Amino acid sequence: MMLHAAIDLRDLEAPQSAARRIVRTTLAGKADSGYTDDVVLVADELVGNALEHAGAALDICLDVYSWGVSIQVRDGGEDTTAVPGTPLVAAEGDEGGRGLFLVDVLASAWGVQRDEKGKRVIAIFLYRAGVLTDVTE
Repeated sequence: MMLHAAIDLRDLEAPQSAARRIVRTTLAGKADSGYTDDVVLVADELVGNALEHAGAALDICLDVYSWGVSIQVRDGGEDTTAVPGTPLVAAEGDEGGRGLFLVDVLASAWGVQRDEKGKRVIAIFLYRAGVLTDVTE
């Protein structure tokens, strides 16, 4: 691992904003803006899902490697089956239901795991050609 960043999201008034900020700050100067925007959007969706479906997002962790980025959002929910492995496409009139579909489209891979505090959703983003600017710091 080349770089690690994590923040506790409990008791924050705007945990999604904090998640977006940690991704942008961590990836600043390391990846192009399109790649960074994809990781930011997925971080925002994962934290939003934790807030909506588990009541709270506990923390977010971002790891930068030479091959790409791993992002993990942990919540206190224990039901990993609540996160579908293949998200359904929302109907045209639906107000929600697009978050995991976006995660599935933007991330190279993603999944959910139980851990000692509940569950965490992990998204992996492999670098594409031309994305990497500098991960040596």
